[in-house]
Amino acid sequence: MLIKKDAFTLIELLISLSIIIILAAIAIPSFDRLVERKSIQAHVENVVKTLSAARLTAVSLNQKVTLCPTDSNNNCSKNWSQGFIAFVDHNGDRQLNDKDEVLINHQFSDRKLTLKWRAFGYKRSLQWLETGITNHQNGTFEFCYGKDPTNGRGIFITKAGRVRYSKDSDGDGIHENATGKPIVCLPTS
Repeated sequence: MLIKKDAFTLIELLISLSIIIILAAIAIPSFDRLVERKSIQAHVENVVKTLSAARLTAVSLNQKVTLCPTDSNNNCSKNWSQGFIAFVDHNGDRQLNDKDEVLINHQFSDRKLTLKWRAFGYKRSLQWLETGITNHQNGTFEFCYGKDPTNGRGIFITKAGRVRYSKDSDGDGIHENATGKPIVCLPTS
């Protein structure tokens, strides 16, 4: 009696592997783009939560709260892409002093991310007054992830303290800033 065994021939195996490799080559760039979009979305939401917490703290404690970019020593700096701190600013000088209380300290570990703060008035930090409005500031946080312009996002903050997200108004895949111009993402160094 002859027993028949089902098996792949070498040609069938090579064809199957070729199809898998082709499908993987198509899927991997799409997956990478999905990961980048989810990463930028997570960073945007993190900043929005920080802004909300800072505003709520300013109102509930009846104290000024400052949000500023930070270096590795928790000093206010100029580069938002490294990270930021939010602190109760007892003397209102926009600098972290001995008696100030750090509320949030967030360092960015992803070097593909760039974050900029563009504002009217004082441009190096954002300060919430005891009433929940900004200290005569309105502006935009602009996020970029790599150099892909479709990964640009913005958060707009009004003087009244309201937060609004950027959107792609014209359907070209690129979010616009507060003036209606595309958010420009330059290559990271």
